[in-house]
Amino acid sequence: MISIIEIPGNLISLFGMMQWIKRWGIPGAAGIILLVGIALQVISSTRTVSEGSLTLPLEEIIPSDVAGWEVEDMDLGPTESVTERSMDLLKLDDFIHRSYTRGDKNFSIYVAYWKPGKMPVRLVNQHSPDRCWTQVGWSCTDRKWNVEKFVGEIPLQPAQWGVYELENYTNHAYFWHIVGGEVHSYGGERINTRTSLTTVFEDLTKFGLNVHREQFFVRIVSSQSIDGLWEEPGFMEVMEVLAELCLAETQPDATVAMQ
Repeated sequence: MISIIEIPGNLISLFGMMQWIKRWGIPGAAGIILLVGIALQVISSTRTVSEGSLTLPLEEIIPSDVAGWEVEDMDLGPTESVTERSMDLLKLDDFIHRSYTRGDKNFSIYVAYWKPGKMPVRLVNQHSPDRCWTQVGWSCTDRKWNVEKFVGEIPLQPAQWGVYELENYTNHAYFWHIVGGEVHSYGGERINTRTSLTTVFEDLTKFGLNVHREQFFVRIVSSQSIDGLWEEPGFMEVMEVLAELCLAETQPDATVAMQ
């Protein structure tokens, strides 16, 4: 039983807690998330880090000669200086940006790769068209999440799909973020234009401040509907390689098993 003497003290404590939450709730929550992330990072730093599964440069893996198609390699940015800044910012271990053209048909393949422990998941997540394209003026005019696609009879991991427009330009895009052999969720059906506390907390609790898993970011872009290319032999030749590289719906790779 609570005595009369104890009641004022309890009320004061409750009032003080409510005032603390009102004043420090959001900063306090952010601090707790940070401390949890640091603790997870300290724990994960003691684990063995794999070298990753990529044994050849991406430029040798992705087809550079497709019958009937003109193939051209492109930089990350429009100029050499932009490419260098992008490489420094993204901390890429390897990338390929290659375009394919045949008459009025076209598509480009962009694959970025990070070795285990190289880049936090939440930062690679910002590499999506939802984030980096919309921040420089593009508008997302149509969007689908977790789209099921196949290469022949091989199921691919769920893809993100969107249409992005800037003045007279239109980009149709499929993209995937693969972490340790598993496709990374983009937080439900929402345009990934900014980081929320929920997604930060999810990434921190699952991966820590860094991640001991290799990561791929794959993007396919065309000025026309990509679905219209899906039965093109040349396009499928490229997709078969991407499926084998990281997009096929498979069990997590060895870098995950070592966690």
